[in-house]
Amino acid sequence: MIDVLFVFIGLFISVEFYFSLRVPDNHVIHFWRSLPILLVITLLALWISGIYRQILAYAGQDVLLQSGISTLAGTGITYLVSLVFYLFRDQIGSNIFLMPRPIYFIQWVITFFLVAASRYLIRYRTAGSRRKGDKETKRILVIGAGYAGATVIRDIQNGRYGNATAVAILDDDPARQHSSLSRVPVVGGTDAVAETADQYNINEIIIAIATPKGEITALLNDCIETGAHVMIYSGVREGAEAREVNIADLLGRAEQHLDMTEVHAFLTGKTVMITGGGGSIGSELCRQIMGFTPKKLVLYDISENYMYDLFFELKEKYGELVANTLVLEVGSVRDEESLWRVMGKYKPDIVIHAAAHKHVPLMETSSEQAILNNVFGTYKTAKVAVECNVRRFVLISTDKAVNPTNVMGASKRLAEIIISSIPNRNTEFMAVRFGNVLGSHGSVVPIFERQIRAGGPVTLTDPNIIRYFMTIPEAASLVLQAVGMAKGGELFILDMGEPVKIKDLAEKMIRLYGTGKEQIVCTGLRPGEKLYEELLLDKENDQATERDRIYVAKQDHFDWQTVQGYLNKLEEAIEKHQDIKKVLQEILPAYHET
Repeated sequence: MIDVLFVFIGLFISVEFYFSLRVPDNHVIHFWRSLPILLVITLLALWISGIYRQILAYAGQDVLLQSGISTLAGTGITYLVSLVFYLFRDQIGSNIFLMPRPIYFIQWVITFFLVAASRYLIRYRTAGSRRKGDKETKRILVIGAGYAGATVIRDIQNGRYGNATAVAILDDDPARQHSSLSRVPVVGGTDAVAETADQYNINEIIIAIATPKGEITALLNDCIETGAHVMIYSGVREGAEAREVNIADLLGRAEQHLDMTEVHAFLTGKTVMITGGGGSIGSELCRQIMGFTPKKLVLYDISENYMYDLFFELKEKYGELVANTLVLEVGSVRDEESLWRVMGKYKPDIVIHAAAHKHVPLMETSSEQAILNNVFGTYKTAKVAVECNVRRFVLISTDKAVNPTNVMGASKRLAEIIISSIPNRNTEFMAVRFGNVLGSHGSVVPIFERQIRAGGPVTLTDPNIIRYFMTIPEAASLVLQAVGMAKGGELFILDMGEPVKIKDLAEKMIRLYGTGKEQIVCTGLRPGEKLYEELLLDKENDQATERDRIYVAKQDHFDWQTVQGYLNKLEEAIEKHQDIKKVLQEILPAYHET
C-alpha cells in the first residue's frame, strides 16, 4: 500500500512540476488514465524482483537494484503502452493518455527514490532500535581502512555479522587517519588497540589488513590482550567472511608458498606407497601427491577407518580420478608377508614410511610395542623395499630421535640408523626429521582447547617446557620437496622456526577461547618427556640445500653387521621380556632416561 502511494506521488509531482502547477484539463484526464496501468505494472515488477520477500532489517545493495529496475520497468512499459495507443490514435480518434516524455523520466526518478529510501529507512531504524534496546549488540573495532576493511564494514552494516555495529577503525597510514569509511571514523593507528578498545567499549575486533600472517603476531597478541573476541579477515573472493583466529596465527607461522615444480616433475606418473597413510602426515601427503597426478597412490595402514574417510574426501575433490589412482591396503608394517604382497603387486617407485607409534607416555609403558612397530616395522618395510627394487625410500622421523630421553625417540633414532646402513644396490634411502605438527593426533593444542571450553583447568607438565611447531600442510610440502631433491643417504632437517614456550601458548589459547579465568595446573614432566627438543645431535652439522628451510645433517656411519647385532639384542629382549630400556641404553649411548 505504501508503494501504491509512492507511485501516485511520483506521477502527481512529475505532472505538476512539468506544467508548473498549471496542468491542462486533458492531461489531468491522461494522469488518471495512466495511473492504473503504472500501478499494476510497477507493483508486479516489484513482486517479481523479490523485494517483498526481503528482510528489510538487513537490506543491502540488492534492494537498490530491485527498486531501480522494477520502477524503471513500470514507467517504461506504461510509456510504451501509451505510445502504442497514440500511434493508432487515427482509429481511436484522439490521444487517450500519452504525456510528454520528461514527465515519465521525472516520475521514475521520484518513485525510485521513494521506494528505495523507504527500505533503507526501515533498515536503519531497525538497526538503531537494536543498538539502543539490545545489550548484546556487538561493538566491533576494525583494523585496516583499505579494501578489506571497507568490505568488512559494508558486510557488518548489511547484517552479515548479525546483531553488530562497527564503531571505530584503526589504520597505520597517516593519510587515512581522521577520515571515515561508511560513516565509521578512523580514530588512530594500531599502536592504540588497547586504548581504543577501552574507550569505545569494544567486544569484537576484526583484523582486515593485507599483511603476511607471520607479521601480525604482535598485533594479534595486542588484540587478544584486550579481552575482546578477535577474528581475521583474509578473503578477497566473493562471499568471504572473517574467520576465527587459529593456533598457526598465534604462533606466527608465516604462510609459505613453496615452489613445487621439481616435486611435480618427480612424482608425476610414479607409483607412490605411503605407510601410515591414514595418519596426520600420511593423509596430508596423500592430499598433496594427488595433485601431482601419480600413476598410483597406495595407502597402507593398519587402521581402515582413517583411510576410508580420506578416500571419500578425495573422491569429492577429484572424482573418478581417485577410483583409478588411489589404492587402499589394510596391513601392518610388522607383517613382512603383507608388505611383500602389496609392494610386489604395485611395484612402487617411492615408499614414504610414515607409520609409527608416536605417543611418548604410551610408548614408555608399551616399550615392546614401540620397538616392534618403529624399529622392526621400519626394518621390514625397508628390507621388502630393497627386494622389490623401490627407487626411493623416505623415513618420516622426529626431533625426539635427537639425544632421546624416551623409548619412542630411541626407536626412531634406531630407525634412522637402519635405513642409513641397510645393504642395497638400487634403493636410495633418506630420512626427514622435524618437530611437533599442529593438529596431529595427540597434539597438545586440541587437548588445551577441549580443557578451556570445558572451563579448565588447563594441564601443563612443566612451566618451562618449549617445543617447535609446524602446520601439517607445511610439513608435508617440505617432506615432498626433500623427496624430490634427494640423492640417497641424506638425513634432512626441516627448519621449524622459533621454539614456542608451551605455557605462553596455553595462556594465549585461554585468552582466545576461554573467559581468561581458566587456571593452568602443572602436573610435572611425564616419563620420557624433555623440557626442550633438539633437531641435531651434538656432533651433527647441518648444511643448507638449494631449498629454503631444508638442511642436510652429517651422520655417523654404522656398518650393517653392527646394526644387525642391535636388532638381534632387541629381538632377544622382546622374546624373553627383558628390560627394553636397558637394552636401548646399551646400544644407543645417547639415550638416557629422564
